[in-house]
Amino acid sequence: MDTASTSFYQDNLLWGLLLLGGLPLLSYPFVVLASLMGLASPSTIKVHWFYRLMNKSFLWGTMAYPLVYIPCYWLARGDNGSLSLCYAALPLLYLAVLYLCFRWMDAPIKHKSTDKGKAPD
Repeated sequence: MDTASTSFYQDNLLWGLLLLGGLPLLSYPFVVLASLMGLASPSTIKVHWFYRLMNKSFLWGTMAYPLVYIPCYWLARGDNGSLSLCYAALPLLYLAVLYLCFRWMDAPIKHKSTDKGKAPD
């Protein structure tokens, strides 16, 4: 494989990663509004510190996403090596961490055990 075709595939991969990382910015105005409302709401239930930490991390993390994406975008465009692919992939890694925070931000639901023969109250 010659250098030109490797550069072509690397450029396509770079722009694909940057595009995938930039797509969440389309919904950013709505997400930041929801995150602000979530941060402003008082907590009325007692939950384990881990779930509270995941909740706050998700809300602050969604608001800070442009501060992650924009520098990575400029660094990826400015560098012409394989390091540019790492810069382009960092926002996607950040989104994966936000997804994990989202999955673990709610306290587990306690299920009531009911008898099958009993009618619900």
